[in-house]
Amino acid sequence: ALAKGALRRRVMSWYSRFNDERWSDCYALIDPSLASSGKVNAEAYTHSLRNFRSRYGTIRPWHVRISLHLTGSRPTSDSRPFAYVYTVWQDDRHEFHMFRERWVQEGKNWYTRVAGLVLNEATFNQAG
Repeated sequence: ALAKGALRRRVMSWYSRFNDERWSDCYALIDPSLASSGKVNAEAYTHSLRNFRSRYGTIRPWHVRISLHLTGSRPTSDSRPFAYVYTVWQDDRHEFHMFRERWVQEGKNWYTRVAGLVLNEATFNQAG
């Protein structure tokens, strides 16, 4: 229960940072192993968030479901505790979407493994 609460606060903090266009603060919540290895470039990350924000506007979470995996089998060679976070959210056009994100725990903190946000042009064009 403690881990879920801490992760939920961390996830909601990311959405708040995104909505306030605090890109470097969003980047600070990326898995340190992705950032330090150069797999996630801060400039490219910021560009993807900025484009997503300009297309969809703010992210208003309606429901967040967390599936914790603190022990047991791991999907990769990564031995850290992880979780899948499913967020149903609404954009500025009042349309609903869902994110499925993987978060990992390093030390006492949780970090996202999402390296950027991608526009779903097919969905947007159909709705537009």
